[in-house]
Amino acid sequence: MKPPEQIGTARLVLRKPRREDAPILFTAYMQDPEVTRYMTWRPHQQLQEAENFIHSSIAAWENETRFPFVITLKEQDDPFGMIDFHIRSCTVGLGYVIACSHQCKGYATEATRAIIHWAFRQPAIYRVNASTDVENIASQRVLEKAGMLREGLLRKYIIHPNISDIPRDSYIYAITK
Repeated sequence: MKPPEQIGTARLVLRKPRREDAPILFTAYMQDPEVTRYMTWRPHQQLQEAENFIHSSIAAWENETRFPFVITLKEQDDPFGMIDFHIRSCTVGLGYVIACSHQCKGYATEATRAIIHWAFRQPAIYRVNASTDVENIASQRVLEKAGMLREGLLRKYIIHPNISDIPRDSYIYAITK
């Protein structure tokens, strides 16, 4: 099962990444320590890192291992974030990142709802979930506003190298149809 290469919402376009997105995303958030604080990767120091990431994102689409979308405003084509998901059995797992310049505007929630909407139109998908660090209050609010419920605590679940080299606790959020 493969999603369309573009999903539209009231204000956004979620689209398959293109090579030319790398310098825009590098400038928008990939080198920003504040944005990458809760990511599983360190801030990019060079444009080549962003180019490699976009290359791997395009390859993921081709291999159908995961489906990363860049997030743009409808009236602009410059990406300011990404939302990425993978399908395992009857579950879609997702994650997202938004540049500081576009945070607190509801874009992450809108993009998350769009993925949930697409997923639940697929007959074989019954669950969408995401995890977030226990200290990442902003991400917890995004997931809650998207209709997801906190299901529990995942102890020592994931390493956020910008905070610690030791696995940190995360909350698991989900919504089911």
